[in-house]
Amino acid sequence: MRRLIAVIMSAIILIMANGVTVNASERACNTSYTPSLSFSGTTATCKLKVIASNMSYPIEATVTLKQGNAIVKQWTNLTANGIMNFSDTAGVVSGNTYTMQVTLKINGVSHNVTDIVKTCP
Repeated sequence: MRRLIAVIMSAIILIMANGVTVNASERACNTSYTPSLSFSGTTATCKLKVIASNMSYPIEATVTLKQGNAIVKQWTNLTANGIMNFSDTAGVVSGNTYTMQVTLKINGVSHNVTDIVKTCP
């Protein structure tokens, strides 16, 4: 009888632990971030939209526009809670290739944001 109770308790614990994992990944899925780099003539526009899974979560970001290894422009200490809508411009040269890099933390957790590489037409 004790063995049966131990097996049932173990099953309940496993079910509860699995439920916690699902809830944690649901929260992670509700967080979104969208970087974008566009050109209009010799002006580059860097944008970053972040929506945290919880509107009270702090968002910290740095956006860097590079041409090769040279920093064209960098925006540091960007902060918001819950939602961030960043947009700014920089002067660029037609024909050159530019990389937009983003470092992002949401509620203290770092997120990997893929670099955007584009050539100014």
